[in-house]
Amino acid sequence: MKNKKLSIIRIFKDLRNYLKTINTKDSYTPTYRVSEIIQNEEEQYIIKVQIIQKNIFFTAYPEEILAKDDLVDHFSPKDIRTLTYLGYLDINGPKYKILAQRLSEKDDKLFFALKKKGDRNIIIKSANEIINEKEIVAALRPHDAQVIGYTLAQESLISEKSQKINCLKETNLYQLT
Repeated sequence: MKNKKLSIIRIFKDLRNYLKTINTKDSYTPTYRVSEIIQNEEEQYIIKVQIIQKNIFFTAYPEEILAKDDLVDHFSPKDIRTLTYLGYLDINGPKYKILAQRLSEKDDKLFFALKKKGDRNIIIKSANEIINEKEIVAALRPHDAQVIGYTLAQESLISEKSQKINCLKETNLYQLT
């Protein structure tokens, strides 16, 4: 009886070891992992990638990693999801950003310094010029577009007020009011 019991235990141990080897052969172990996500001054995401079980790191943009199938195959599904989301944010994010505002001394208009993502040149335009370019307005952050719209409204109010005063002066009604 004891011998039979030992043989059954032996069979179960062998079966367990066999199942373990099957699971390890079929399971996927990634080679790389996303270690850190960094956003640079141009608001682009840079990924710090670690080679698993080694202290070796390299950096790349999410789009660069996702463009190479041989790299994608060596990341975990969760890391690929993260990279895809970051790539989506970069593609669908605002293309223009307001860097600065400056009041013109000549005509009391506010000028904006705009930067296009990926371009080193700075564009300087008035609120009216920006509003007339639909591509720029559509590619601004909502808050920046709101600032430009508010500035344009304020400039229109000031212009209307000065025109009203000039008209009243011309008709000599200004002194009566």
